[in-house]
Amino acid sequence: MSRVFADAVSQARRILDANWTGRFTRPAPTLYPHQWSWDSGFAAIGRSHWSPVRAMREIEALLDAQWSNGLVPQIVFDPSALGHYFPEPDFWQTEGSGLAPSHVPTSGITMPPVVTVAAEWILRHARHRDVGGFLRRIYPKLLAFHAYLYRERDPDGRGLVYLRHPWESGMDNSPTWDGPLARIRVGPGSVPPYRRQDLGHGVDPSMRPSDPDYDRYVLLVDLFRRARYDEAAIRVECPFLVEDPLFNAVLARADESLARVAEAVGEDPSLPREWAEATARALRTRLWHSGHAIFDAFDRVAGRPIEVDTAAGFVPLWAGAADRDQAEALYRHLDSAAFCALHQGNCYTVPNYDTQREGFDRARYWRGPVWINVNWMIAEGLARYGFTQKADNLHKDLLQLPIRFGFREYYDSFDGTGYGSHRFTWTAALFLDLVHRFYQPARRRPLALRWSAGSVRPLELNAPGPGRPPPAPPGLAGRLLETLGDLRDRFFDTARGLVDYDGISASPEYGAYRALTRSLDTFDPATLAGRAERLAFWINLYNALVIDGIVARGIRGSVREVPEFFSHTGYRIGGRFYSADDVEHGVLRGNQRPWRRARRPFGRGDPRRAFAISPLDPRIHFALVCGSRSCAPVRFYDPGRIDTQLDEAAREFVNSSEVLVLPERGRILLSEIFRWYARDFGGRPGILEFLIRYLTAPDAAAFLRSRGLRAPIGFIDYDWNLNRGMPRGPTG
Repeated sequence: MSRVFADAVSQARRILDANWTGRFTRPAPTLYPHQWSWDSGFAAIGRSHWSPVRAMREIEALLDAQWSNGLVPQIVFDPSALGHYFPEPDFWQTEGSGLAPSHVPTSGITMPPVVTVAAEWILRHARHRDVGGFLRRIYPKLLAFHAYLYRERDPDGRGLVYLRHPWESGMDNSPTWDGPLARIRVGPGSVPPYRRQDLGHGVDPSMRPSDPDYDRYVLLVDLFRRARYDEAAIRVECPFLVEDPLFNAVLARADESLARVAEAVGEDPSLPREWAEATARALRTRLWHSGHAIFDAFDRVAGRPIEVDTAAGFVPLWAGAADRDQAEALYRHLDSAAFCALHQGNCYTVPNYDTQREGFDRARYWRGPVWINVNWMIAEGLARYGFTQKADNLHKDLLQLPIRFGFREYYDSFDGTGYGSHRFTWTAALFLDLVHRFYQPARRRPLALRWSAGSVRPLELNAPGPGRPPPAPPGLAGRLLETLGDLRDRFFDTARGLVDYDGISASPEYGAYRALTRSLDTFDPATLAGRAERLAFWINLYNALVIDGIVARGIRGSVREVPEFFSHTGYRIGGRFYSADDVEHGVLRGNQRPWRRARRPFGRGDPRRAFAISPLDPRIHFALVCGSRSCAPVRFYDPGRIDTQLDEAAREFVNSSEVLVLPERGRILLSEIFRWYARDFGGRPGILEFLIRYLTAPDAAAFLRSRGLRAPIGFIDYDWNLNRGMPRGPTG
């Protein structure tokens, strides 16, 4: 792990430790001194990788405050920290409900059930002997929480639960709530006396909700306490009943988590699965706005959609709720100037509110800034549907914003300035989750496996059967490209950089391709005309060779399962064996030495040397598919467009999370490709020139021009896991 990442990880851990109270993690040191429900869920997600005991304590402390009807409260108050927040227990008066716990004070509303997802994260990532016991203890409480939501907040059984207060959404001041809140009449003397506590603590008051908004928040709480928190009575009188896409998406995703926890503890997962399916179905049939290409909230009181487009409308991707057409439309909307398009260069993804709308404010609470927790959920959803390039774009911003601007509550969506509280818990926790899942150093292979590398036999993927290999048909290169195109159309998701390896292995197209590759044995590469045709042929062949080798060798997780995969897997071409290494380093790199190898692939007397392409074009490094997440996405290269396509590949890679330019830290983080092949780029000056040519962020390019030669360079650990998978979620 690079020093920059290591330092940021240490800082994030220190923030979580400093915010730890002994039972739970405060969202921030001063402004939020109590336990908030979804903040604790995000904290436990981050802690699950490195502090499992505290992750489990966090969840149990929250669930210890569960109401007898199943509600998990939005806030569990710390009695030792009272007097610094509004509203506190004296205003909520939940003791009059007969439902709230008597041993700990709480608020009288709930929040999205991130706590259940956190339980799944602990199941997946925590390494501790008590995980099983912990899950058995909390499962009945999580089940009761979900049952409460469906029983009390979905009285019609339609699959969508409603909010009765903006604070339940977690997006307190979203413009989505403006219409329903405006319906609440504030007359003289109607608002109980109160004093706001959120306007100090070093936070700019202009960025916080307005006083008129707070009056309406208070009036809703007053209604709840007068109704003694009886859900049926509240339902009749409450002017704010909203079906929110974010809350319901988190619920459906949490239902999936609940089913997985049920299986882990030996319980029946069928009810959580039914809930998940019902809510996902209701999201795509009731909250989808086809005209806006987004999921919008629904105002139950007014009986109409709330046509306000916020980042909440993309979160249903996380639950797999969108059908294929909806997912494609969502992606197009998300990848536009409204929410910061890929390589737009002057913004960070994803602004909380449509940047093209009146009322967008890049710095004001929930009205335009970037929020780490919401974007973490959106990134998970994009990955679920296979939109890996956009997911990677979000990951890049989720990582660089805290490194560059501190672990803040939220960020300016254009210049990245941090706003709100400092040392914010969910920013630190979700940063740690991403680093642990995607940027940990690859584990070294066991010594026995490294010793056995020489025992792995070379695999000729097109080894001839009985008799002579078939003669190369006329135009073999074109026919191979055509057959590769058939495979591409069905199994390569070139927009997302994914490969459906399982689908390939059983397909007739793959059978046809394998049959045609036998003709390579009699194919003369000298028949390829011109540099463009040679580049396209060898790049496409290399990419197909790697994918063919992964399928043929039955690799499931990483090409590192087979020692020396790239030097021991190849095709016979023109009567000679070409491994993947031979194609990459011998042909496409002009017969240059591979990383940490003493010799060039082709010796002086090797006839294959005649096909080496010179001069070397360093852009090929972003066109070659190594079957791994950190290498280039899968593409199909056309001789007629090869130069443009190589430019596109380089630009996308340089603006991905494999390149982080950090002007505020005076550092540069690069993919290990730039370390392994520094000479191909012309050393450090050439690397900087290459980056400046393709970077879309003006501040990053300006930093490299002025300070790049002096700035320390760190390298991002290479992720060798397979780029496996195709889009998932409903297909109807």
